Amino acid sequence: MSIYKYSFKLSGDAAKKSALAQFHDVDASYKDLTQVLGAIKGKRVAEANKILDDAIALRKAIPYRKFNKGMGHRASLGGQKGRYPKKECTLVKALLRNAVANATHKGLDEKRLFVKQAAAFKQNSFPRYRKFWASSVTLGYGKRAVWANYETARAEISVEERAFKEKKVKEKKKNEAKDVKEAKDAKNAKETKQAKPAEKKAETRAETLEKSEKPEKFEKREAGNQKI
Repeated sequence: MSIYKYSFKLSGDAAKKSALAQFHDVDASYKDLTQVLGAIKGKRVAEANKILDDAIALRKAIPYRKFNKGMGHRASLGGQKGRYPKKECTLVKALLRNAVANATHKGLDEKRLFVKQAAAFKQNSFPRYRKFWASSVTLGYGKRAVWANYETARAEISVEERAFKEKKVKEKKKNEAKDVKEAKDAKNAKETKQAKPAEKKAETRAETLEKSEKPEKFEKREAGNQKI
């Protein structure tokens, strides 16, 4: 039984084909967690793991659609703003692994799992240092001028077993292209067959004209020779 309730409810067939996982009281940025979870939401589990691994290895950044003020643009994202939150990606990867383990325990196929829901929330905020301004007199005695609370976060994720539709779509497109090509080839073959008799007729006509013209030419030449 989870300590915190999930932000979504599953019932019927969706509950049978899904598995949940969550963590709480984690020392991590909930803002970074929201962007990391948003990047893997709707992806296959294998694809989601690749996104997380690329961010951890600094190969491809996580796109930040929110909380990105003053953030740099990344060439790996096509000029979009992004960052490499290694700590949060490691936590999300462990959470995703937990959800997949729960799914396989229910008898679901790991290769057909998708990330259906993924969300993160700010959980607790504990006061740290003081909230009033530190003067120059007190700063040299172990005091800090910048004050910040200690904040924790929690995250939740659900994976669902789905049938792969992309392969069917690709096969359908491939078959359609094949049918179009076959129809085009048949049409071209038909046109060539129809064109060949016409060419033959044209050739026969040209031959008959040449034959009919030849005697007239010979007669004219013979008449000219006789005059000479």
